[in-house]
Amino acid sequence: MVMGLITTNEARCRDCYRCLRACPVKAIRIRTGDGADNLYAQVMAELCVQDARCVLACPQKAKKVASDLKQVKQQLKQGVPMAAGVAPSFVAGLPLHKPGQMPALLRRLGFSRVQETALGAELVAMAHRRMGLSEPVISSACPVVVNLIERHYPELLPLLAPVVSPMVAHGRYMKKMYPGHRTVFIGPCAAKKEEARTSGIEDAVDFVLGFDEFWEWVQDEGLDCDGLAETAFDGPRPGPARLFPIEGGLFKTIYAGGSAKKEHITVTGLQNCIDFLKHLSRDKASVPGLMELLACRGGCIDGPLALCREDDIFARRRRVINYYKETARQAEDTGNVNVEELPVALMQRQFTSRQITMPIPDDDAIKHILARTGKYRPEDELNCGACGYETCRDKAVAVYRGNAEVQMCIPYMRKRAESMSNQVLTAMPNAVIIVNGNLVVKEVNPAAERMFKCAAGEITGKKLDQFMNPANFIKVMESGEMLNSINTYPEMDMITREIIFPLENGRVIVGILVDITAEKRQREQFELVKGQTIARAQEVITKQMQVAQEIAGLLGETTAETKVLLSKLIELMRQEPF
Repeated sequence: MVMGLITTNEARCRDCYRCLRACPVKAIRIRTGDGADNLYAQVMAELCVQDARCVLACPQKAKKVASDLKQVKQQLKQGVPMAAGVAPSFVAGLPLHKPGQMPALLRRLGFSRVQETALGAELVAMAHRRMGLSEPVISSACPVVVNLIERHYPELLPLLAPVVSPMVAHGRYMKKMYPGHRTVFIGPCAAKKEEARTSGIEDAVDFVLGFDEFWEWVQDEGLDCDGLAETAFDGPRPGPARLFPIEGGLFKTIYAGGSAKKEHITVTGLQNCIDFLKHLSRDKASVPGLMELLACRGGCIDGPLALCREDDIFARRRRVINYYKETARQAEDTGNVNVEELPVALMQRQFTSRQITMPIPDDDAIKHILARTGKYRPEDELNCGACGYETCRDKAVAVYRGNAEVQMCIPYMRKRAESMSNQVLTAMPNAVIIVNGNLVVKEVNPAAERMFKCAAGEITGKKLDQFMNPANFIKVMESGEMLNSINTYPEMDMITREIIFPLENGRVIVGILVDITAEKRQREQFELVKGQTIARAQEVITKQMQVAQEIAGLLGETTAETKVLLSKLIELMRQEPF
């Protein structure tokens, strides 16, 4: 399995499925932990677009983004010269009093060179102008959008602008400007960490830190921003590209100081980007010329690794615009230094499909999975979305693929947990059948399924007479009284003891059927053996009596003769001698 950028602490995960609900591409696999009911979420790297919204959504803080902070500290400790590139959203993503405190902090931490990655955005804008935009293109500045297209919409790869991102452009720019330096990008985007290691562009940036990691570092070092004096970033100074992190920033930079020559559209927010890409997949005829897609709402100012999240998106946008305006006024006073373009080869990038083929279940497989949570008919499918999937069928497909567990159905599990009677009903060894006033089967337990040799889905919703003689149920319905009887069902080769009683004033009839076929036949066999044994014993007794009588007769005659002889002997002995 591919190791991903985002990992889960299994001990903290509480299988609430909130991360799954937050993930538009459903790149979350729910795994079974130590116990059958102990589930935890696992990010599927092969599907993940690395927007890291699952990290923000997790209430238990069980998700973690891979960190380069330890390596950066180690490099600085070893005296390796380091150059930092700071994303232009830093004024909205860090709790700084003044923008100039950012380069001051970085120098205090040991960086020898500090620049704004807006310089890379200027280079990207130049590359787009050089392309002429004669054909429709999707901006490739956002790595999440690139991941989204490569992994989920590869048919749109020809529309991706073959241009590196501002981070890569600036990393290569600093490598050229500061030979021997290791480069570090600091920004709000988790996907940049993986982008920096992507084959073909891995030469640009050595390490990536999130704003959250940077600020943690500042706090650990005990650096106090309150009294920290401002310093300037190392030149050259960027211009309109400082607007790159907000909606329309690319467009404003490309056409700065001039009029737009091509229709354009800006889409922000991952779900909005997905909807737009779906539209493009269906209809490429009405594609606008320049398509700026940013996965974060409002642009990079809402990146997942940014701080200041308590501020609304409009306040953050305003800070970026104000910073640009202030620096633009300063540039008019001091003269803006032009950014030297990189060779065309260093600004180009190719993209490849990384889509994986997923198994597709047939309708029978889906029905079987749905039945395991009591969904036998379309109306049983609530499509509540509590499990994280839009529909019950989507979740069934995920179960089939091994990405979800059956017990993720919260309404079903709640019903099971809240009803002790259901647990008893399920565990009961005797068949239970519940019918309504029309003798339509409403519910059966597993023992009934075994008795009738068919699944509950084949029984519920159908008339009782399709499976057994309903005469006793009808009697109870008509009389309103409980019935206890023994019945034989030749068609099923079965004998049952039935206890049938009404509920809800006869609107519901419950039948408990005990299969006594084996017991009854054993009893019959016992009665047969007992009868045969009694008859044989009587026959033996009769014969014995006959023998006894014969023996007694013989003994009686002998005894009489002996008595006569002995009496005579005694009489002779009593006579006196002569």
